[in-house]
Amino acid sequence: MSVQRIGQLVLVSLVNVTVALGATQLPLPVSGKKTVTLTNSVGQNLCRFHSSAPLEEFEGTADEVSGSFTLDPQNLEATQGQIRVTVASMRTGIARRDEHLRSPDWLDAERYPTISFDIQKLTDVRITEQSRGRAVLTAKAVGLFSLHGVQKPMELPITLTYVLENAETRKRAPGDLVMVQSEFTLSLRDFNIRGRQGVIGSRVGENIRVWVTLYGSAM
Repeated sequence: MSVQRIGQLVLVSLVNVTVALGATQLPLPVSGKKTVTLTNSVGQNLCRFHSSAPLEEFEGTADEVSGSFTLDPQNLEATQGQIRVTVASMRTGIARRDEHLRSPDWLDAERYPTISFDIQKLTDVRITEQSRGRAVLTAKAVGLFSLHGVQKPMELPITLTYVLENAETRKRAPGDLVMVQSEFTLSLRDFNIRGRQGVIGSRVGENIRVWVTLYGSAM
């Protein structure tokens, strides 16, 4: 065998070892990639948001949340998928304010009906809890956040809970159950949301705090 060929084999081996060392495994007896599909039969998929400004403070929710992601139990970092929120489902408790929220001056729901996050991978994966049939991990979901026609790279902190299918979980949905929670801040300026002149910064916060809770079944 030539020296060049030996060198190539060594390089391939080093690459494989590096990949293996960088992959975090789910500490549960799960084999094969799983597609996690969001479903309200497991729990209410919900997005909450909070605006704080000197003249006004309000909270709202969006309950039309959909999407799916693929999870490899042998390589959690390779998780990919897309989560979508329907702008028309956003409610703040005041109908007139909701109309303004969906208008062209703000989120422009007619032109941009959905807010989405395309998950490209996970980083900083840490297994924080594990027991028989259940595991919890924290990570950063790396991807592209799309809002108001603007796409921006973002890293969102997440906590993911994975529960193996059992007699109790089957009462909700077939397959293993997954819950994902995240809390982060969005800058309206980053997504070219300008609103009516003088409103942002006085009645609407320049930054919006967001909480997301997702439920799905893995098949």
